[in-house]
Amino acid sequence: MSVIWVRDKLTKHIRERKEDVKDTLLAGVKDMAQYEYLRGRYSSLVDVEMELRELLGRVIQDDQEDEQQGNST
Repeated sequence: MSVIWVRDKLTKHIRERKEDVKDTLLAGVKDMAQYEYLRGRYSSLVDVEMELRELLGRVIQDDQEDEQQGNST
């Protein structure tokens, strides 16, 4: 299982959850408490998505640095 496969699966899953929350918000909520809960959930999903991108960026950068060090020795 490659890092790219994992990234694609997680990104797709997060995107689907964000769409679900957005659809629920647009369909209407029962009360302000539900609205705040869904807003928080959406914000959390956005945060996870950004953290995933940053982490994978670091993994790719580390891999490239390791390759460069391996080629220079």
